[in-house]
Amino acid sequence: MAVYSHMQKADSLPEKNGFEMSIPGGLSTPESDWYPFVMTFNDDIGFQNFTGNKNLSLTILYNFPAFSAIKGCSRLYDPSSPYCSSFYGAYAVSSSDSAHYGFNADGSLDEDSISQVPQFDMQRLVLSAFGLKSADMVFDWSKTDSGSAEYAGYDDWVWVDAELTVNSSAHTADGFLQPYLQYGVPHYDTETDFEPIKMYGRVYARYFDEYNCSIFFYILAADADVIDECDQNILSKSEIIEL
Repeated sequence: MAVYSHMQKADSLPEKNGFEMSIPGGLSTPESDWYPFVMTFNDDIGFQNFTGNKNLSLTILYNFPAFSAIKGCSRLYDPSSPYCSSFYGAYAVSSSDSAHYGFNADGSLDEDSISQVPQFDMQRLVLSAFGLKSADMVFDWSKTDSGSAEYAGYDDWVWVDAELTVNSSAHTADGFLQPYLQYGVPHYDTETDFEPIKMYGRVYARYFDEYNCSIFFYILAADADVIDECDQNILSKSEIIEL
């Protein structure tokens, strides 16, 4: 997966637009919480089809829960874990028509679109790859708090906290699927595959004129404490570096 991620990074929005998003991985903390390395993935066409906007390009940086030494797979699948279905990383979105994706004309955050990339990511790139049908997908996002902050060395970020209901990644394997190369084959007991669960989200958003790009740092977790811990110990230490 590291080789594939490196290939994706070479064709990513940051590389094309002259910057790098450096995000610490699980090795940056002493706990067995997250996978050691952050991965990169691009999906312009998929995101265009999802949004109906053919002008958009999307790069995703993501990390997922660490592997269990006993189960031999990621805790992403563990329905009893606070890391169930959890991810963190960043989204970079650019529009060829110079529109500032995720923001209104006056520069304020377009709250209707703040959950759009996480929804695309969870439903189209994660859950559908595990075999969940679109008709069975659930994604409800409700903002609980918001504000402004300095982040990753820049000011004028807007942050949003939310509660959401989304299908769990916990399921029983029925044959081999490509995502198992990355997350391992699930070996946790689950009563109901892809059962909708309550989760928590945090997003930091900012538009960068110099890169013609909207950047969103994000955390999605099954436990609010994981949000705070990941933010404080990992994600807030991210850097945006001009190339």
